[in-house]
Amino acid sequence: MKDFFYAIRRLVLPVLAAAFLLPACSGYKDIRVDSCRLESISPSGFKAVDAGFSMQVSNPVKELVFSDIAGTVYFDGEELGNFEAPDVTVPGKSVSDVHVDLTATLSRSFNIMQLMSMVSGMNPDKFTLDVSMKIRVKGGISRKIRIEDVPVESLFRKISYENI
Repeated sequence: MKDFFYAIRRLVLPVLAAAFLLPACSGYKDIRVDSCRLESISPSGFKAVDAGFSMQVSNPVKELVFSDIAGTVYFDGEELGNFEAPDVTVPGKSVSDVHVDLTATLSRSFNIMQLMSMVSGMNPDKFTLDVSMKIRVKGGISRKIRIEDVPVESLFRKISYENI
């Protein structure tokens, strides 16, 4: 009898958990970045750059917190540098403007002047990213994700650079 309850608990609990959690997760595929604008970019010493982005995000689900954001930027397949960003909170059940600041450290093969000339003649389809981050639902679960070799153009289809 003890084995019977153990077997039921091992089968029923995961099924019940899935039944309650899956409908709650259905809206996450509807999160969209409607626009992304590079607001500022400025040198920070000889090998670092600070950049600020403004994004309009449609989030039909609970508040999300993105943390431990880090990655590598590539230009024409060559490593341009590494970046980090502080935690970013996306308000839940809204369309909101979210500001993201990041700091990038250039690799040895690039310098600030090369980067500034790349930005002035911006061609996003030559840039790719590897990004890792932790995503946490307010009051809920968190998950660490890593995406690699993502073309910047496909990540942000509506990019504008008018304030540079």
